[in-house]
Amino acid sequence: MATQPQRKDIKLDEFRKLLEAERARIGRLHKEHSADIRAETEDATENELSHTSTFDSAENEDTAAIMADRDRDMALDENEKLLLHQVEHALDRIKDGSYGICEVTGVPIPVERLRAIPWATMTVAAAAQLDR
Repeated sequence: MATQPQRKDIKLDEFRKLLEAERARIGRLHKEHSADIRAETEDATENELSHTSTFDSAENEDTAAIMADRDRDMALDENEKLLLHQVEHALDRIKDGSYGICEVTGVPIPVERLRAIPWATMTVAAAAQLDR
């Protein structure tokens, strides 16, 4: 079995700190969004929760707005979970020694990219190839 290449030209502590700060930021955002979703659900009327229409157009508009807000909040929640997973994956890669190495090509990811997106797993070129 081949050994994983390891980066010797970067200070892993710098990136560990960036990733841990991002993990904490995501945790705070997740708590805030979860609290917002709970508050909106508690404030919603029974009709708004049932997703049914009434003859009152104002109430139907309120229902639509609440549903749109709820969908937006759920999308934010999913994005936060995805980003948290990526951050955790990067922290795992620091532990196993593969951090900073492109998962597609095996070449080092430029330090500037890692500073901009510490959870990056690919070079820009590799990511562009996958987007095609």
